[in-house]
Order: sequence, then C-alpha cells, then structure tokens
Amino acid sequence: MTSIELTIVATRRPDLLAATMESFQARLLKNFTISRVAINIDPLWGDEQDEEKCRQIMLGHYPECVIYTPEKPGYAAAVERLWSNSSGEVLFHLEDDWNLAEDIDASILGIFSDPLTAEISLMCKEKNWDIGKRGVYHYAKIKYALFGLELPLRRKVPSFTVSPSFIRGDFARHWAKLMDLSLDPEKQARSSKNPALTRYVAAFRNYIYTGKSVYNIAVDIGRNWRDTRNIKKSIVDGTSHWSPPV
Repeated sequence: MTSIELTIVATRRPDLLAATMESFQARLLKNFTISRVAINIDPLWGDEQDEEKCRQIMLGHYPECVIYTPEKPGYAAAVERLWSNSSGEVLFHLEDDWNLAEDIDASILGIFSDPLTAEISLMCKEKNWDIGKRGVYHYAKIKYALFGLELPLRRKVPSFTVSPSFIRGDFARHWAKLMDLSLDPEKQARSSKNPALTRYVAAFRNYIYTGKSVYNIAVDIGRNWRDTRNIKKSIVDGTSHWSPPV
C-alpha cells in the first residue's frame, strides 16, 4: 500500500504554499504513488492574483489537480469539501503553511496494520506531547456533558487533527459527513458540541509519528507569517476567529 490521495487546505498565500509544496514534494510525496490531488483555496488574506499564483503552483506540481475556489472562506467547509469528494484508501492531508524536517517513505503506512489506527499525524511542537510519558496515541481530556451542560468531571478521548497527517479515507469521509460547518473542524471531534462526531471517532485512535533524527518532524511556518502581520487566531464557542477580522 503506497498509493495516497493528497488533500490541501489553503488560502491566498502563494509564497507559503510554494514553500510547503517544495518541502513535502522533496521529502514525502515523491516516495508515494499519488492517486489524486485536490486543493481548496479560500478567498482569504490575498487577492485574485494571489489565488491565480496558488493555482499555478499546484498545476506546476500536479497538472491534473482538482482546484476548489469557493466564493466565501470557511475552514470546516474546506475540509468537508476535500474529504467528502475523496475516494482514496489513504489520504495525506496538508495545509499550506508547513515544512517537513525529515524524509518519510511509504513504510510509515505499516502503522495502519492496526485496524483501530485511523490517523498517523506528524509530530509538531504545537502538540506539546511527550510520547515517553503519554504514549504514541494522542488523546485529550474533555468535560462530561449531560443534557447539553458541561460538568466539571473530565474524560479521556482520542484527539484527531487536520494538521499534516495520513488518514484512512473511509474515516475521513465519515468525519466529513458528521461535521458541523459552523465549528472548527478539528476541535469539534473532541468536544461536546458535536456528540455524533465525538461518538464516531471514539472507536479509533491517532498515532503520533516523530522523526528519526528530529522529534518535531512537522514545522509550522504560518505562525511567523501571522505574527508579522499581527494576525491572531482564537477559538470562541468552538468556532475559529481571526483578529483583526477578515
């Protein structure tokens, strides 16, 4: 099993997209058979010229790339659109603002020999996760909910991500089917705000993959881009917000 389908969430940031594609093409994608490529370019940050630059970057790498350019930006909608229209057995999901610190070959897919493992996510410092103490399966502790009210008691649930990761296609498509487009696509999979999705993913787990020579194998290059523009991201009532507003 070396065939993967590539899905990418992007905004109008061609410089970041170019750097991301160069890094992942050189260190990961070239080592796999790519069955299909799709990117969602949200009309956010840049202008129509930047959007066209993003289109050309992707077509330069993959001439048959499917390109979605919705009229309005929507983070959850972008993920849902990509995943629900996929067909691959394994997806590699990527955003437009990451670099890869080490080569990854197709042997990583052997982790999926465990049928309960639905995702293999690449370790990054933002996860703040100590595998030595907590193990290789990512989880979170959330509050119990009763009749829609959160209780002070907490329970452990698997934690899945939309940062760079390999995802079983069927799992991603079912996640997309249950997704609430008004909520953050990642946070709603481990909160009481979308109980149907939380119940579904609870039967599976997310394996965190660290590098062989570097612990944090995925490097966020979008944070510096936002910081230089004084753009802040926050989650309010399960929904992503940006300051200043866009």
